[in-house]
Amino acid sequence: MAFFMQDNLKEIGHFSRLHGYNGKLVISFVNENPSILTKKITIWLNTSGLITPFKIQEIQPLNKNKLILTLLNVNKDKAEELKNKSVFINPKDIDFGKEKFDKNNITGYDLFSQEEENLGKVSAVIKIKNNNLIQLYINDKEVLLPYNEKNVLVLDHSKKQIKLDIPDGLIELYTGE
Repeated sequence: MAFFMQDNLKEIGHFSRLHGYNGKLVISFVNENPSILTKKITIWLNTSGLITPFKIQEIQPLNKNKLILTLLNVNKDKAEELKNKSVFINPKDIDFGKEKFDKNNITGYDLFSQEEENLGKVSAVIKIKNNNLIQLYINDKEVLLPYNEKNVLVLDHSKKQIKLDIPDGLIELYTGE
């Protein structure tokens, strides 16, 4: 019954590999920003010629164009079968360009230091109890910066910019510069 739905689905990437030994999969995005997958929606995969639904149970950021997904009722063996499969979504499940503007929805924003230096684009906000982090990449190196009310100097949604008070030497620890 699901085979007729492929025309209504949008391909967002593919499962490039397994992550760990518990059936988690890494989704690599091609033309989409990983930030489109923020909700535990149903994704669709072409398995044996049939478009099959899989419910997302958990989403974890990995890097600027990859996420780690845990799918409901998918173990290591099943995950192995899903490796290299294209991943589709129903566009109605995603609000493209209509994201809610809140302090944690800043993926893609330009990040500036307190000295007005443009450090790059925010890749993700990693939510950790009492200690959120901003993830970005500087010279292809992952940089994690503290993100809380105390260090946000400016948050401008209209310009998609954020300015942070960054502790001295923190960026250099990541970049080695």
